[in-house]
Amino acid sequence: MIDIIYGVFAFFGLIIIVFILLILTQKRRLNKKELKVKKARDYLFKKYIDQEDVDIPVSKRFFFDALIDVDEQIHLDPVIRESIIEDFKDSRFIKKQKRNINALSTFKRRIAVYYISKLRTEEAYEMLFKRFNKERNEAVRLRIVAHMRYGLKDEYLYPIIESLEKSTDQYQDRLCTLLGSNYKRIYDTFSTYSDDHRYEIVLGLIRIGSFHADAFLIEYMQVRLEWILQTSPYEVSKNEFLKENILKNLLKHTPEILSVEKYLEHDDPKIKAYAVSSLTNRASIKCINRIIDGFDGSEIDEVRVKTLSKMVLNDRSFLDHLLRIYVELKPHQKEMLTKVFSDRIDYIILDLFNAQKKLLKEILELVLNQNIIEPIIDFLNENKNEQIESFLLEIIKSKMSLNDEMTKEFRIYLHQDILIKMGLQSLTPVIEKKEKPPIEKTKVYWMIKWIVFSLLLFPLIYIFRLGDTIFNLSMTEIINGFLIDVNVYLIFYFLTINTIYIILFLLALLASKKQVALSKTRKYTLLFSERLLPGISIIAPAYNEEVSIIESVTSLLNLQYPIYEVVVVNDGSKDSTLSILIKHFNLERKHPSHINHLNTKKIRGVYTTKDIPNLVVVDKQNGGKADALNVGINVSKQPYVCGIDADSILEGDALLKLASSMLDDTKPYVALGGNIYPANGFTFDKGKVEKRSIPKEMICRFQTIEYLRAFTSGRIGWSELRSLMIISGAFGLFQKETLIETGGYLTSSSKLKKDTVGEDMELVVRLTRQALEKKDPYRVSYVYNAFCYTELPSDLKTLLKQRNRWQRGLIDILSYHRKLSFNPKYKQIGLIGYPYFFIFEFLGPFFEAQGYLMLMIALILGLLNPVIILGIFGASILFGVVISLSSIFMSEKELVMMNKKETFVMIFYAIFENFGYRQLISMHRVFSTFSALRESGTWGTQKRKGFKS
Repeated sequence: MIDIIYGVFAFFGLIIIVFILLILTQKRRLNKKELKVKKARDYLFKKYIDQEDVDIPVSKRFFFDALIDVDEQIHLDPVIRESIIEDFKDSRFIKKQKRNINALSTFKRRIAVYYISKLRTEEAYEMLFKRFNKERNEAVRLRIVAHMRYGLKDEYLYPIIESLEKSTDQYQDRLCTLLGSNYKRIYDTFSTYSDDHRYEIVLGLIRIGSFHADAFLIEYMQVRLEWILQTSPYEVSKNEFLKENILKNLLKHTPEILSVEKYLEHDDPKIKAYAVSSLTNRASIKCINRIIDGFDGSEIDEVRVKTLSKMVLNDRSFLDHLLRIYVELKPHQKEMLTKVFSDRIDYIILDLFNAQKKLLKEILELVLNQNIIEPIIDFLNENKNEQIESFLLEIIKSKMSLNDEMTKEFRIYLHQDILIKMGLQSLTPVIEKKEKPPIEKTKVYWMIKWIVFSLLLFPLIYIFRLGDTIFNLSMTEIINGFLIDVNVYLIFYFLTINTIYIILFLLALLASKKQVALSKTRKYTLLFSERLLPGISIIAPAYNEEVSIIESVTSLLNLQYPIYEVVVVNDGSKDSTLSILIKHFNLERKHPSHINHLNTKKIRGVYTTKDIPNLVVVDKQNGGKADALNVGINVSKQPYVCGIDADSILEGDALLKLASSMLDDTKPYVALGGNIYPANGFTFDKGKVEKRSIPKEMICRFQTIEYLRAFTSGRIGWSELRSLMIISGAFGLFQKETLIETGGYLTSSSKLKKDTVGEDMELVVRLTRQALEKKDPYRVSYVYNAFCYTELPSDLKTLLKQRNRWQRGLIDILSYHRKLSFNPKYKQIGLIGYPYFFIFEFLGPFFEAQGYLMLMIALILGLLNPVIILGIFGASILFGVVISLSSIFMSEKELVMMNKKETFVMIFYAIFENFGYRQLISMHRVFSTFSALRESGTWGTQKRKGFKS
């Protein structure tokens, strides 16, 4: 037996040496790759532009990749490009791609489509078209169309348009986006479908019409609108969807068509609303009077207000007209107009003060009655005219006496010298203490039951194994036997969990290769096509982040992505987070105008700046990270939301890589997560990585190994198993509409009436569970090469507090969603994902704690033989070292993160962490589990040193 153990040790030693060599070899390969790229480019210019007689210094595949990159950046002369293609079209690499276009693997077909399309020859396009006709995978079909966009012919278009029928909505939408962005080259073909009544074809032409407004499409949409209104040819939901899209397109391209009597007075509220909006483009006194006469207390009044606001903003003379007729209007009309006036309150005060104080007073009183006070506060803080100030303060005092909340707002935001004149003292916003949630008895009982089970499992197995022989043994023999048995169980436990890690690593190895390869085929010229990728609202909750907030927000504002906004939510910070943001970005407080889809803690202010229109800062009462994210969802304007930590920094193309991965599947993505990488030791310049380095602190180096193991191997492996249950709150992408439907992040303020400290994992589990219960198609995915950098706790106390929160959150979610447990109804999540977290993350620390305790007692008593000791060492330590080294290897599959010296340091820590650190964290999870029995529901704080710059 001892020989077998030694053999296993030798095997593990060999594996460790192999991994170290693989890590170093991979680093060398990546470093050489940069040099090869330069050589390939030099060869291209020397050989084909300078006409020098030089030998190719790299493989033809590598050169072809370099050619594609150069062509994307500078667009080579067609004659030169044709010459290059002629030299390489018969290479072994291209021949392989021509074979792979009909491969069984969808991955190989996608790659083949990409490379064949780059030939841009008649033969290549013909081959792609033939593949399109045979292809059944919608994602591959879309890739073919995307890469054929330079060679689309009429004979190719008919089958492509016909493919809309009986396809998924995601396929239809993306295909129409691709066709719409190329409409000018292919518009003749669409006229043949003018009389086609198939729903998918009609919707397809309407979707294409959102890109261009030629005579055919405009007429087509007009005819179809009348057809829908008169005959209702499809089911109600389809008719409404078509009508909505037609109205949007007409408003965008030819609003004059909508601004006619029959639409302005139409019985359908939706048509009337779009008709009113269209008046912005033909603004006149007559149109303004018509809009005012139309105020009727209906929902369309808000549309009328927005339309008037746009008119007034574009032409000040219209504002003067509204002021002239104001006194003649009815009370409801005046009330609506005050919302229009609030955006130009500074002009109105200065214009009316000397000549029409009575009118000015009436307007200001109505503005204050609607609690629109932000523009008045801003005016007063900037005003230098004492007479105007006295006039305004008199009106404000009369309103404040009836409204305590308004009084608080003025005391908080008005300058001190103005408050003194009002006889008021400034007020610091009250930070309400978060209510402690009641103890969930069912959760506590559930936890106690399973904790007791975990503590009794080993004794019960031992008793069952002994059977009747237990009565023939003395107590000493029973105890000694139990001590030995538990250590054997511990060996099997470590073998099981580390085997799972190895399986995840192997899956991650294959998946990362595919992800990186597919990512390289998605070039910027494609990704920045109009509306191919959805607009995204990045939501960054911030609580006491004054040290790193500017660096983080700056990095978000510098991202490479077509359409996005940044929503920073200050969750009642006690430090200077908000004031630093206001000062640095020159923010102004605005009256909130969003719809509260989700219940949250009260918002104290919304701040924007004209200099950066895609930045919004929200100040709110403290309610925890989940509540802050829900506020961000309410305020956001884009169809997708990306939740990140305010102390995190995204790689410039991280959001692009994350969102563009959705193009690889036509199933809707419930959630997408990016790779979280420790940033301690990194140097940043205006939000961009300037220098990569490992942390200096030992505690941070240990955490770095943990992060690499969890993200570069764990998450991507679980994603491949369709069992991913967590998208890190530091970087996750979700569809806004789906989030609202499911109730947003879990908080006591939301409709679900529950707090959790594991909001990121809980949301993913709930979205997945909802999709499975409704039998909807869905995907949850992890994108390996979309990097988000985060700051790690740099002291043990802060680290343990963080891990305590993680463990409490995990247990809370496992309890809340225990219906998933081993339930085949929930497929991989119920049979693989949930059981893993339940057994190894919740109960596992108790198994380990018992094992370590029995190990120490048995060692002291001298009961263990060398075989068991070596078995524990091999299963736990050596196996653990292999897992850690595999994670370092995975972390640099695409990008060099550490120099050679740093790599050796991290290899040492990958070994060293198994001798104390991992055991400490595991034992702390036992403590955290007991603390979950008296759950506080608090978000917790973390000391920040900030990023180096």
